[in-house]
Amino acid sequence: MTLALIIVIWALGPPISKLITAPPLVTASVRFWVSVPILFAVTYATGHRITRQTLQHTAVAGALFGANMVFVFAALQHASVAVLAVIQALQPGLVLTVAGRWLGERASPWHVAWTVVGIGGVLVVVLGNSPDVVMEPIGLLYGVLSMLSFTGYYLRTRKVRSTFDVHPLEWMTGSTLFSALAVTPVALVFSSAADYGELAGIDLVYLAFVTGVVGILGHTLMSWVHKFIEASRSSLYMLGMTVVAVLAAWPINNEPVTLQQLLGGLIVLSAVAAVVSRPPTPI
Repeated sequence: MTLALIIVIWALGPPISKLITAPPLVTASVRFWVSVPILFAVTYATGHRITRQTLQHTAVAGALFGANMVFVFAALQHASVAVLAVIQALQPGLVLTVAGRWLGERASPWHVAWTVVGIGGVLVVVLGNSPDVVMEPIGLLYGVLSMLSFTGYYLRTRKVRSTFDVHPLEWMTGSTLFSALAVTPVALVFSSAADYGELAGIDLVYLAFVTGVVGILGHTLMSWVHKFIEASRSSLYMLGMTVVAVLAAWPINNEPVTLQQLLGGLIVLSAVAAVVSRPPTPI
């Protein structure tokens, strides 16, 4: 149930983010600095603490997460949600190539086969798009960079959460702090005061949703899940996010869903169901 909730929350992130008209670097930096004091307050209010050891463990993950957010916001300025979704769908394949050696997770032929099927289903979703779907070359590049940086963050989170006793709130607080520290210098160099002034009006409402619901709630829940579910499995489950994101983009971003996309969605969900039915073999 928790993963299903995360899938829905994260799936709403790209369609809502696409509505924000302010520059990507501005949006990402403001999002993180709004999140930091909230997370610190909640963490300490619930009796938890941010230690030096926690900060050491979250530094790399936070920097990767910060980079991911910049690339996601940038990609959505030059490509449709469906395009970004199919690029992100390559993540399970990338995770499978390193999970065994780095995380001690051995994927069986069953899991590998259904991962390929799931990625194929996402391809069907995107290939079945409407003429309204946009894919500029720079958007494609940003999409690939967002996938690579998020995969690094995903694997690092699973590695630390499965071996180090850190509460999900402490993990997200440290990670978000380093995300803010990583993004801010770049944002200040490449943005002006006028750029920050563009983040106003309805953009603030969209940013509040992306910050509070998608960022704080969604990622805190996912950091908790990483303690118990192998990355090679959970990354495939998240393919279901593609289906939800594409469906949500129809009413939110006016990106129509075709019959072929619905068929691809069924393929993706079938692949996820198949993987859920069999646990992996530990190394």
